This record gives sequence, structure tokens and C-alpha cells, in this order.
Amino acid sequence: MPTPAKPLIIITGASSGIGLATARLFSAHGHPLLLLARRLEPMQALNLPHTLTRSVDVTDRQALAAAVQEAEARFGPADAIVNNAGVMLLGDITRQDPEEWSRMLDVNIKGVLNGVHAVAAGMAERKRGTIINIGSVAGRKTFPNHVAYVGTKFAVHGLSENLREELGNRAARPYHRREHQDGL
Repeated sequence: MPTPAKPLIIITGASSGIGLATARLFSAHGHPLLLLARRLEPMQALNLPHTLTRSVDVTDRQALAAAVQEAEARFGPADAIVNNAGVMLLGDITRQDPEEWSRMLDVNIKGVLNGVHAVAAGMAERKRGTIINIGSVAGRKTFPNHVAYVGTKFAVHGLSENLREELGNRAARPYHRREHQDGL
């Protein structure tokens, strides 16, 4: 199979929902893909052309970076990353297990930062690239039993705005999408 002419797109959390739908969309437009998620089978079942699938937890910075390097060696530099992986573990703050807070902080914030870190330097050097961080309406509005989750989504909104300021003058374009509010 010849290498596609369009640039590489990376999608985290690609095994279901928005990530899976985004993979189908970019593939239909001829982009090579790096699909990342903990569950490999749903991504492989898509059977998309020019697609590399890897079982990677976004909290593992080294594994994420290695997968990006592998995909870029195969398909060329990443033109976009869709940081979509996330977890929502809800509970009353007085009763919720603090380990659930840690998991949400690790995936929803550090996972986004790990994705950004894996591509930002190359994008800035090439003066080209797009970083899309999938957020939530919970990044703008509070809800009962959502304290930790809302906190992580406010953080994604804040770091996305800061990335726009920091990288925008280098032609890397960070975006923050609130899936329930903006649609995709």
C-alpha cells in the first residue's frame, strides 16, 4: 500500500465514542492515523487503511512518545493530535474514593499534557500543527457529585488557553473542544 499524501493525525482514547468517530472521519478523508487507547481490539476492528493502533495508557508518557515516534517514522510528522482520552468517575466529595480523584487527574490532565508534549516541539519547529483537546461543558459549569471531574475539565480548558498563547505565535494551533456544548 502506498504512503498517503495527507499528514498524520494522532487520536487518543480512540477505542470508543468521540475518538472512534474521529478516527473514521479522518480516515475517510485519507489521513494516516495513530490510534491510541488502552483497549486495542475496538481500534483494530475498524480495519482502517494507513492506521497504526497501539495499546497505550496516556498516563505513560514514555509509551505515548514512543508510539508517536513510531508513527512519525512510518507516516511522516504529525499534523494534528486529538487529545480525547478521559475518565469520568462521579461521586459525592465526602464519600468518593480519593484514588478515583487521582485517576481522573492523571488521565484527564496529565494525559493531555503527555499528548501535547509528544508533538509540540516538532510542530513548533515545523511551524505547523494542530492540538485539539477534548473537554466538556464541565470545564465551564459545575454539577453536583462532579467535584474532581469538573476540576480536571476546568484544568483542560485553562491549559488549552495557555497553549494557544504559548504556541500560537509558532503556528501550532491549540484548540479546546467541549463535546457536549460544541459538538463534533
